[in-house]
Amino acid sequence: MIVTANSKAAGTFSSVKNIPFTFTPEVVPRKNVIIGTFDPLKTDIVADVPIQVFSPEDVGAKCGFGFMIHRLAEQCFKGSGAGIETWIVPQDENGTAVAAAGSIDFTGSTASNETLYLYISGILDRPIAISLANAADDAEICSRTVDAINAIKELPVTAAINGVTPEICDITAKSKDVWGNGITIAFSRRPGEETPASITAVITAMTGGSGGYDITTALDALGTGDNANEKFFTEFIHGYGSLAFDDILTYVGPGDQKIGLYAETVHKPFQSLYGDVGAGSAGLTAVLAAAELRRETDRANGYIAVAGSLSHPSEIAALTMGHRSRVANSRPEQNYVDIILTGIDPGDEADRWTNDYANRDTAVKGGVSPTVVRNNTVYLQNVVSFYRPESVPINSNAYASFRNLAIMQNILDTQYKAFNTPKWKNFTIVQDATLVGNTDAKEKVRDIDAVVDEWLNLIQGWYNLAWIYETARAFEVIGTPGAVTIRGGTDGFDANSEVILSGEGNILNNETNIDTSIAILG
Repeated sequence: MIVTANSKAAGTFSSVKNIPFTFTPEVVPRKNVIIGTFDPLKTDIVADVPIQVFSPEDVGAKCGFGFMIHRLAEQCFKGSGAGIETWIVPQDENGTAVAAAGSIDFTGSTASNETLYLYISGILDRPIAISLANAADDAEICSRTVDAINAIKELPVTAAINGVTPEICDITAKSKDVWGNGITIAFSRRPGEETPASITAVITAMTGGSGGYDITTALDALGTGDNANEKFFTEFIHGYGSLAFDDILTYVGPGDQKIGLYAETVHKPFQSLYGDVGAGSAGLTAVLAAAELRRETDRANGYIAVAGSLSHPSEIAALTMGHRSRVANSRPEQNYVDIILTGIDPGDEADRWTNDYANRDTAVKGGVSPTVVRNNTVYLQNVVSFYRPESVPINSNAYASFRNLAIMQNILDTQYKAFNTPKWKNFTIVQDATLVGNTDAKEKVRDIDAVVDEWLNLIQGWYNLAWIYETARAFEVIGTPGAVTIRGGTDGFDANSEVILSGEGNILNNETNIDTSIAILG
């Protein structure tokens, strides 16, 4: 080097030097993907092709407002905000699919100027306010209801006056298939709202939706083989309910195996949820039984339960996953306790098995994510997957918690990136890199110590981000002879590290002993 710290003569200097920079782990940017059917009249949409979208309005304009994929997007964006990259994979409806239908049969008339508050699919942040003049009869009430429903394009249904009985409002799901069977119809769901005593509204629940879905074509559109989930979607949102569990699990990879999205050549797993609205003790029993069937292998799916809710189960899940992407985008080590599910119907008090801690504890241990309701507002608690094999102790089950799974997504990604830098391309393996004398050769020689050093840096980076619990043992393990070895053909290295994930702060158990006697004071 000509110029040193002690140089004095004037001059302008320029040089370059090829130095392998140290890799610093960074948080994986979250990326949502939404799968669902769209308006068949949107003929410019090509099914099963991923499209990046930027808002619910963008999805509605492309795919039809109120159709399945738009409803999911509205909830997802509500949770994630505008800062999370989001894509959709629109799917055609089954050619033989049938739309669900229901109705409202009005009798009576108004005794004064009144307002009815109607809710479709438990969407509390889109109330349907039906203004009625004094002495409006049942046919007028029906007509006003039809107009009010159809005026809100974001709703998942259309309405029409019955062709035979003008006081009956016929309601039809925009999206066909079983999706529509989960759409509810209800009046006065928020505090202070009442249906006038002079009006009776008999609701026929939405039913009759049928058909069938094939989510595999959408999954394949994300990539197959070593290119599976090529864009690295971290949150997977869909409208197909438990019917899609098996296909999603097959794509992600069942059990604690290096297959699917957990394969060494892929390392890009995502997770997914479906809502459960089963009411009362029977609802808890049913959802636990469903989760039990999947406990041995399913680290990809889970249930999020809002007991007795009138919101669509898939929309509850979409909102939850949107929140998860937002939180994990900056702090994957954070859990989701007490995040508010804005606009989700809380269900009736009597239906909430989630009110009891013992029930929530049973649910979490059984692979079901409970919620709590305070002041008619729904809050997240533990968010968990189904995965609970008998062979894995409960305190060692890393796949059980969605928070842990977010950390694992980041560990897999940063582990790959650390060894995919120019430093680890086109290298030469030697026994001891310090003994290589040629300057040019030294730039690209690597030995076991170089691998260990990279791992030490990686482990420290994970700890700095609070993804792992400690470093001392992790450093010791990776530095133990045999943890890093040269492959038999001298064509690479095998490394095996061990880390303990950082703890998920869920429980604070405090107790104060109380006495009224002062005898202890002497």
